[in-house]
Amino acid sequence: MAPTAPATTGAASPAAPAVAKGEGKGKAAAARSVGLDLPALPPLPGLGLAAQGQTRAASCKRQERNVVAMAAGEPAAPMAANEELTEFVNDLKQEWDRIENKFAATSLAVAATLGMWSAGGVVSAIDRLPVVPGLMEVVGIGYSAWFAYRNMLFKPDRDAFFGKVMEFYEDIISG
Repeated sequence: MAPTAPATTGAASPAAPAVAKGEGKGKAAAARSVGLDLPALPPLPGLGLAAQGQTRAASCKRQERNVVAMAAGEPAAPMAANEELTEFVNDLKQEWDRIENKFAATSLAVAATLGMWSAGGVVSAIDRLPVVPGLMEVVGIGYSAWFAYRNMLFKPDRDAFFGKVMEFYEDIISG
């Protein structure tokens, strides 16, 4: 008597259907499906070049073309960003030198940082409550709609609002 199937103990082996279905695809495809009758995942790009019908040389040629295309283009952006950063730092140094009361400015910066940190903690604590985040979102949407209707929808209201903003701006700048 010739054995027709592998003997299993107890219940049917979960890997048996996957091995039977994956015989034509190889052991890797059968191992991936783990007996759940799921299709095997496609191979990750760049890992199985020979299995995908590509050779390593073809992949290298493609990368060489990309390098040539990038080298023939404009200069790299980090140079411009570096110049902008240097300009920003120089402007910041000039402004720092103009400040007469450096202690007050530093204290204000520390207080603002602590205030933002504590406000973030409060918002995080409120966000963990079950009903409050949804309610706050509805309140925010309602207030935004009211503000837009009151100040932005009609031209006279819009002009009056921008006049108030410019007046407030001038008070801050001049004081």
